[in-house]
Amino acid sequence: MFIPRIYYPQPLNVGDTITFDKDRAHYLLTVLRLISQDEVIIFNGQGGEYDAQLIVDKKRVHAKISAFKNINRESPLEIHLGQALARGDKMDFIIQKATELGVSSITPLFSKQSHVKLDQARIHKRMEHWQNIAISAAEQSGRLRVPTLYSPVTLEQWVRNPFQGFSLVFSPASQNSLKSITPGLSLRVAIGPESGWDDNEVRMMLSHQFTDATLGPRILRAETASMSALTMLQGFYGDLCEVASSTINDNF
Repeated sequence: MFIPRIYYPQPLNVGDTITFDKDRAHYLLTVLRLISQDEVIIFNGQGGEYDAQLIVDKKRVHAKISAFKNINRESPLEIHLGQALARGDKMDFIIQKATELGVSSITPLFSKQSHVKLDQARIHKRMEHWQNIAISAAEQSGRLRVPTLYSPVTLEQWVRNPFQGFSLVFSPASQNSLKSITPGLSLRVAIGPESGWDDNEVRMMLSHQFTDATLGPRILRAETASMSALTMLQGFYGDLCEVASSTINDNF
């Protein structure tokens, strides 16, 4: 049975009745066609999730919280994705799939070979758009947190920010396989634009304690590279391999 999941970034307690804003009420009533007494699941990013029932009063929509479930579906990896800006809906796709694959935070990056140019007005609009994509992906995928989305910065600014963890850049020129690297549980990952990293950008990252790795012998599109890198990291060091191993053991 499909039960919608709703992100509500406010304190929640069993017994509370909460009220949704107009946009979310429209989504619940018009898009999902829910009615009073329908079940929903609510999470606020603070851990666990809550069972609730809808109360529809004309166009106002409330939810009565009935139970708390102390569950965890978050990856043990804390991945900060630094993604060079990609064109159009490719960036939307990357943010959506990165959320589904469990990243903790995302910073869009201005790089030398990125063809995306954003002024401050457009940055504000894109940030709102990307935030909504991340929220929807978290709701759909069963996540209990929505990734933190940082405002776009230059690659050099991002690289120079202090980071307590392992820093990784993927480059076709690298001779290092991902299997040969032990990144630990906290890492930031740099993924280039459609035209790839400039050689000087790679050298700059390596001079700031980044380790380079390859995703294989073929040149991947920006969105393919991001999904491949995150899937491999979660498979080798996160929770995807645990799920796969458990499924195999259950079936044989």
